[in-house]
Amino acid sequence: MKKAVVTIFVSILALVMLVACGSADTATDTRDVPEFSGVGSTNDSASAGQNAPAPDTSNDSSSATINDPEPPLANNFDASRVIAVFTREDGSGTRDAFVSLTGVGDDMYVEAVVENETNQILTKIEENEYAIGYASVGSLNPRVKALSIDGVAPSDATITDGSYVLQRPLLVCVNPDNENNTLVQDFISFMLSAEGQDISATKWTKIDKNAPVYASSGLSGTLKVGGSTSVEPLMQALSQAYISLNPSVDIEISGGGSGTGISEATSGVLNIGMSSRALKDSEIGGLKDFIIALDGVAVIINPANPLADISKDQIREIFVGEITRWSGVIG
Repeated sequence: MKKAVVTIFVSILALVMLVACGSADTATDTRDVPEFSGVGSTNDSASAGQNAPAPDTSNDSSSATINDPEPPLANNFDASRVIAVFTREDGSGTRDAFVSLTGVGDDMYVEAVVENETNQILTKIEENEYAIGYASVGSLNPRVKALSIDGVAPSDATITDGSYVLQRPLLVCVNPDNENNTLVQDFISFMLSAEGQDISATKWTKIDKNAPVYASSGLSGTLKVGGSTSVEPLMQALSQAYISLNPSVDIEISGGGSGTGISEATSGVLNIGMSSRALKDSEIGGLKDFIIALDGVAVIINPANPLADISKDQIREIFVGEITRWSGVIG
């Protein structure tokens, strides 16, 4: 009799424990199992990989590959943001060419930030993904992006054939006294020679594909050259090559802008002035100019900006303040 009672008691106890465990398991399942079926433990990667539906990555920038035709916008670019406009100072040849070729004229946007050198413009665009500016094609670096204009990208070919609309001459100018300076004449001859034109073609566009070969003169002396900061990188390269052929020559190069180069060449402060625009009628009388290369004016933005092409009309509208947000040209 006692043995039967013990057996019944043990059976009842086991049943109670089984029911309790089942209740706990049910509570755990309700709380932890995702709504979709077929997945076991959240730590079971094999099971999850076989049965879980693929996650939605349509808004996940990490899912983009180099083969995506339209990858997600870099840094989630916000087209509703205000456009930060940067321009060059009055007297800059690049500014003169830009406002003339785009139709901006004297109506530059009052909120545009003025910078005095090409490198300053480049730095501002590199630092601000919502910025826009312009600079010499020959001065560009990989940290900024040049826009196509009306479907045409700036290149040697499009500048040569005129299909890229924002282009201008790079030139040097001298007054009559310096024109007769033998060293000035020889250096200008080098710029226009086959060797000089090959240097121009490295970043700019040569003007003479059949230029004569230069013969070293063996001259000595010092030249003072100054002006356009757009021409300055080209002048540095030309000077180094010239001095390597004429080691007794020293060439001092300074910036200051096209206006400075023209005025100081006129006054004789400089032997040679540099300009990234054509001389005005009022300047021609006292100077002689020599075009040494062609250059494009690139409209530049930060690489994080998804825009690739812009119209000439849109450029004008941005730089006179009619379009003030990126949504006006993106989408």
